[in-house]
Amino acid sequence: MSDPVHDLYQSRAYPAMSHPSTDPAVTAVCAELAGLKITRPSGAAILEIGCASGHNLLPLAARWPNSHFTGIDFSKSAIDEARETTRLAGLKNVEFIEADLRDFDPGDGIHYDHIIAHGVYSWVPENVRQSLLDFCATHLSPQGVAFISYNTLPGWSLRKSIVGLTRHLGQEPEQVLAQLAMAAGNHNPYARHLTTVLHDMFGKGDDVLSFDEFGPINEPCSFLEFVGHAGQSGLRYLGESQLADDQPDSLAPDAMEILQPLAADSHVRQQMIDVLTNRTFRRSLLCRADAAIRERIPVATVLNFAIRCPHGFVRDAAGAALLSHSGSELTRFDQPLAVALFSALSETRTQSLAIHEIIGRMAGCLKEPIDLPDLARLILHSARKNFVQLRDEPVHFDPVPPVFPDLGPHRLLAAQIGWHLVVLHHAHCLHNDSRKQQMAAAMDGTRHVDDLVSLAKKIAPDFDFNSWLAHLASRGIFCS
Repeated sequence: MSDPVHDLYQSRAYPAMSHPSTDPAVTAVCAELAGLKITRPSGAAILEIGCASGHNLLPLAARWPNSHFTGIDFSKSAIDEARETTRLAGLKNVEFIEADLRDFDPGDGIHYDHIIAHGVYSWVPENVRQSLLDFCATHLSPQGVAFISYNTLPGWSLRKSIVGLTRHLGQEPEQVLAQLAMAAGNHNPYARHLTTVLHDMFGKGDDVLSFDEFGPINEPCSFLEFVGHAGQSGLRYLGESQLADDQPDSLAPDAMEILQPLAADSHVRQQMIDVLTNRTFRRSLLCRADAAIRERIPVATVLNFAIRCPHGFVRDAAGAALLSHSGSELTRFDQPLAVALFSALSETRTQSLAIHEIIGRMAGCLKEPIDLPDLARLILHSARKNFVQLRDEPVHFDPVPPVFPDLGPHRLLAAQIGWHLVVLHHAHCLHNDSRKQQMAAAMDGTRHVDDLVSLAKKIAPDFDFNSWLAHLASRGIFCS
């Protein structure tokens, strides 16, 4: 019998990109704050299920040479490409296995500290979903954490209806969705909402739509259905992979106070949040049901992490407060502790610094000694509101462009084969035009920056190479 999911992945390749939400350095923080004492990813066994050609796993393997990485996928062509890329990049701590999850057996006693299954659960048959959860329950280490993403209800209901109806039009999904967006208009609140959804969908492009929204199988589920399924398989829900996703910023400011009667049943409260926010997608963390979970986590735990400020802050006209755009709202901070924290972070916002480093930078900005419990509460609140991001380790790099730009073996290879470059925070750095791709492929550490400027002028006289080079350096793209 034909397997449409298998047939799709054998005939087409999923677009190569990294998925920042899967970064174990980020998920480790959420798991730890949920009470799970995890194995640090810098010395862990890490498995990705549905790894495709390795575009998400290989940058992690390059970052953590003392960890061991395994990727499995049922696409032979994808695994062949991943193996060849691994060989050319000279990585020795990663292996790729062609396997159907239903048949994959890593061996007795083999456990993983981190399991990543991004874009799998909602896009495979029911028996594979069961195999995924059973595998995690069997092969997670006692303190291991699994990342599983899936489409959620009721938020995904409208998209499911759109996909079902547009299949009848017999055109490429991107083209159909763009036409429907024009037809919907914006003459009332529903039309504006529908148009926003359609724009979000067709903005992904046909290459992604054919695997995601228009994949052969796409079965969204409610949050309660997912945690119930996980529980039956011997797994326990920890939280979302990013702190800000536990309480989305689209909620009203007093929403959590209104939902306080549901505090005794956190799962029901999370389902209610999905209803209130029309959430369409979750990235959930699971552990074994028998894992040792600490019930009370000291707020001071956050002081053990590294921190960065991705959005940046500006001073108000009087210079006494800081303003930040996070999401769609402008927030003002005028408390001395907050001003000192965000001022220190703004100086190095492209990097992640250990919080004790930030404390040292803050000291000169305050008249009084830093109250560490207050600082811990401020940092945790700011992380939940997405003003800052926490990691289990610092990320240091020189933001000044080097004299001999060198991408390093893995990024140089990615540039040569047309993949996105992946920065140290695991986000992909886009280079969608041929000029940038050619220039990136020339950054092997042997060319002086002046030579690269001359090359850029030959390739495209109007290309501002120096600005682009500075942008790459500010994101930590070059070898030290």
